[in-house]
Amino acid sequence: MRVCDGGWKTDIYAQSTKHLGRGPIYKDGRGGTMVLTRVKSGSVATKITTGGGASVSGIVAEAKAEVSRESVKEVSWDTQHQYRRDIHRNKYGNAQFGSWGHYVKWQKYYQLPNCKKTQISYGTADVANKTVGFKFWETSS
Repeated sequence: MRVCDGGWKTDIYAQSTKHLGRGPIYKDGRGGTMVLTRVKSGSVATKITTGGGASVSGIVAEAKAEVSRESVKEVSWDTQHQYRRDIHRNKYGNAQFGSWGHYVKWQKYYQLPNCKKTQISYGTADVANKTVGFKFWETSS
């Protein structure tokens, strides 16, 4: 028979990359080249978007172990950053600065000494990452 240490556990069971944008969305075009210089400071924090019972600290600790060692409670920036991107003809370029983090699904449960789980709560969270930069996408209008 397997024996576990038991107690409260937080577990991430699904994740995907997500840009956590902060501040204005810049738009330029039709066609041409978009050149941006970000000079304003800002920050993005990890936040639990649905569910309850888990802490941001617990989610970040689990994300560091299972998703990315670069996961943090909050990331801030204050240095200048220039971004240049060509825009396809007849399209508009859009860009926003932020953290290249993750969207995660989590569960918090109590584990019995016989390793069985009693699920208490579950939800989702946006986890910030130390990596920051512009996200770029094109639109027709």
